[in-house]
Amino acid sequence: MIRHGILKTHSFWRTLKLRAQIALSFVLFFFWPMICGAQWQAQNILTQNSGYNFRVRTEDSECKPLIAKNETNAQITIEKLESGHLAECFQLNDTIHLPHRLAPGESVIIGFVCFRPKIANKEYEANINVIVTPGQPTIRTVHFHGASFAEAHVENIPPTAPGAMLAFDPVTMKEGALISMVGKDQQFMRSYSFKNTSQAAVTVTEVDFQNHDQRFDITSIEPGGSLPIEIAPGESFSLRISYSSFDRVPFYNRLLISTEQSKKPLQYEVRGFQLPLSEMEWNKKEKETHPK
Repeated sequence: MIRHGILKTHSFWRTLKLRAQIALSFVLFFFWPMICGAQWQAQNILTQNSGYNFRVRTEDSECKPLIAKNETNAQITIEKLESGHLAECFQLNDTIHLPHRLAPGESVIIGFVCFRPKIANKEYEANINVIVTPGQPTIRTVHFHGASFAEAHVENIPPTAPGAMLAFDPVTMKEGALISMVGKDQQFMRSYSFKNTSQAAVTVTEVDFQNHDQRFDITSIEPGGSLPIEIAPGESFSLRISYSSFDRVPFYNRLLISTEQSKKPLQYEVRGFQLPLSEMEWNKKEKETHPK
């Protein structure tokens, strides 16, 4: 939100959240032995009937750590991993060198299991065997269940070109053109210009979004960088808008531009959309290399 020279932006909270995540990573790194046992005890692969569940969109992937904890009073050795039944869409990655010894109470991530389905609306089962000593080798079977679902069908609305010039007349217009923001990243920015198409100067006093949903944000206004700002006939001003989302489905909001010349703000519907995975270049190249 921009109002009378003050830029009120939700970017601060996103930055704060990112810093918190980084800080948490350091905490987990240094205090993993203490945290691991409490947080991941139910996912200890050395216990009986341990299992992992996945629900993933086709062409996407999800990975989870395989955590082994020695809950006995003696040292044990993880000798090796054996593939019991491992479907094509499951993969073991970044496995540690085996055999590996574990002292009582010690935990270790022995690798990551990743699930990447290619067929929608299908369920998969897989398992691996973990061989543990001393004494007679003990086999611990870890089960994996994966369910896939289809990418949501989304209406094809062409993006508004970055830097596009949009008509702006708060006296005669109630609603402006749709602003379609399309990008590949979870957060991206676009700039748009608004041209005063009226016969008189217009003073912009406030710019905001109708819904403060943490997805849409105004990061700058030009010229001047602050409000109020007077726009002569035929002249324009520009807004830089950011969009953030972890979901690859479109979200809508309304951009509200208030002026001294109108009691109600001029509205522009804004659509934000992070492109689906099927539109990523690496996915297109893979389909060209390995057509079905």
